[in-house]
Amino acid sequence: MTDLREPKLAAQAEREMRRWDAAQRVAERLLRVDRPHPASRGIKEHVVISREAGCGAEEVALLVGRRLGFPVIDKDVLKLIAEHFCVEHSMLETVDETRENWVREIVGTWLDAHLISAEKFLVCLERVVTAAAKREHAVFVGRGINFILPPDQGLSVRLIASERFRIARVRRDHEVTETEARRLIREWEAGRREFVAKFFHRDVADPHYYDLVLNVERWGNEGTADLIAAAFRQRFGETEPSSSQAQS
Repeated sequence: MTDLREPKLAAQAEREMRRWDAAQRVAERLLRVDRPHPASRGIKEHVVISREAGCGAEEVALLVGRRLGFPVIDKDVLKLIAEHFCVEHSMLETVDETRENWVREIVGTWLDAHLISAEKFLVCLERVVTAAAKREHAVFVGRGINFILPPDQGLSVRLIASERFRIARVRRDHEVTETEARRLIREWEAGRREFVAKFFHRDVADPHYYDLVLNVERWGNEGTADLIAAAFRQRFGETEPSSSQAQS
């Protein structure tokens, strides 16, 4: 019989019980929404930004949002999913554009992996993104969203830059060595390619899927944002600022 008075054993048992409880709650919530996704109607004009790792797409997206008067939906996508479907944010983080087997990361061997699959995360992602795009104009970043929303209603942009530029940016933003920056970029790029290939059967780097491919190193953040905003207006004309931006 295990002596739970031993601190390490007691802590391990407590961690495993927490993971089991988390797995049950994730399964219960996500299985409820695993139904065919209806056709999208009423989608508002939007911008979707895809990027090579280390380009600084988040900063560019914020600038585009200010120019167009649109909110930016980036890392907040996971938070929206968590709030909408009552799933804890921390439980979804391991799914988002990563290569890891998130089922095993969350539940270990306590729960059959077939009960929770990354496909159910995609169901949640599709529903939340579609709902957001129906509610207001927005700038979306990453996560293959250009393959979820209808292309005729959005401007799809791919941001690129040289490896040297991206390494320097990651070193500055994350305070890491050049070797570590290279490793992070490879890891992020591999995860994004695999995410899009698995769920959308596309090559995220194929320029044919984008309306614009812009080199951030050449144009800078401000110039890149100017080009995206100008292209959006050229295609869709002027739009009213979204309500969330108007109130801020």
